Amino acid sequence: MNAWLTQITLNQRHPGIAKQITDANRLHQELMFLAPDDLGERPRSAAGLLYRLEETPAGVKILVQTHTQPRLDRLTNGFAATIVTRELTPLLKNLSTGAHVRYRIAANPTQRVGNSTTDPRRKGKLTVLTGERGELWWLARATTNGLHPFSLTQSRLPDICAGKTRHAATRFDGVGVVTDADLLRQAILNGIGRAKSYGCGLLSLGPAQRPE
Repeated sequence: MNAWLTQITLNQRHPGIAKQITDANRLHQELMFLAPDDLGERPRSAAGLLYRLEETPAGVKILVQTHTQPRLDRLTNGFAATIVTRELTPLLKNLSTGAHVRYRIAANPTQRVGNSTTDPRRKGKLTVLTGERGELWWLARATTNGLHPFSLTQSRLPDICAGKTRHAATRFDGVGVVTDADLLRQAILNGIGRAKSYGCGLLSLGPAQRPE
């Protein structure tokens, strides 16, 4: 499976930017312009579209991953100040078991309330996992997807607003070792966790030195 990563530096002077980055529904719709049309009933999944907002000294940037080369000309005129795209396929092919990597993911660490709850009104609803429970959530997801973290930093992000719905977001950063390259490739391509349409689930990797 092929993949492309596009880094978009937003044009802060564009009159609609502030609303787009605070309304995840609008931002999702804008970024879907990068994907082909007629992708069926689950277009985001078919496009492999995952994204993450990054605050940088140069302003807000968006990292967008897609399964096909992005159609940059379809973005709203003035939406982006700069755009840089690179193909991720070589990185995915060269990913090997035993490699040490740096990782980053903005995720939606949640779980459904089960039958053991004493409040029947909460049964089946999502609860946000923070602190140690959030770390355990990520460690379990990482391990299941072929990555064993050596280190972990957890940073709570502002809630993501999508219309009247709010999604909790937490960024996990650290260093780990690849335990199953095939599983990890699929996790990179498909994303991890919920709220993938709203800026969660994109797993980014970079090379790391082996610990002494």
